[in-house]
Amino acid sequence: MTEKEEIHAVLTGDIVGSSRLSADERRALHSRFNQSAVRLEEAFDDQILHKPEIVRGDSWQFAIGVPESALRIALFFRALIQISLPGAKIDSRVAIGYGSIDFLPGDELSSGDGEAYRLSGEGLEDLQKPFHMGLFFPDRFQSHLTDALDVIVKLLDHQSGKWTKAQAESVSGAMLALTQQKIATDWVERDITQQAVAQHLDRAGWATIELGVSYFESVLPTALSVTQEQV
Repeated sequence: MTEKEEIHAVLTGDIVGSSRLSADERRALHSRFNQSAVRLEEAFDDQILHKPEIVRGDSWQFAIGVPESALRIALFFRALIQISLPGAKIDSRVAIGYGSIDFLPGDELSSGDGEAYRLSGEGLEDLQKPFHMGLFFPDRFQSHLTDALDVIVKLLDHQSGKWTKAQAESVSGAMLALTQQKIATDWVERDITQQAVAQHLDRAGWATIELGVSYFESVLPTALSVTQEQV
């Protein structure tokens, strides 16, 4: 990567199983999606270039200015989507694309362009079952290291796809480095004890997830600092 090159991440996703929802559930989901977008922007306000918005049907997209934060933010937003409808099982696929951004209009994210946009959008189309998450890099960054990071993402994807709503809610708070007591008193939108939060995190596999996310955040800058020309 040249010294002047600026790499960003774009997250593109869609709601799994949205076609099975009733008209009322789809309206409620749209409303809760917007609420989740606000919570995301508040939690990562210094890293989100534009809050998530629905770009077509039940697809969504947003851009991140800090590439190594993409996995944490993707899992956080996926957890918020999972808890969006109390009476229905909701999940989302997420494709994380890395690269340059040519332009990012202030009010029309869907009209943004660049490597990261193209790789993210095409990556979502290429995701094959059973995977709901994946990483997509420009050819110049492809390496054994980026392959390994994608494996980590897919392992965490497998774990997060099994979360209950209570587990997803607790994990979303843990993603913000909140204590279990803080999650119980200030984050979860119902009466819950610290002990219950601890149980939810344990059953959600939080200890393993935290290790994977921390490793990803520490290693990604190295993966983006070596181009194929330098290998």
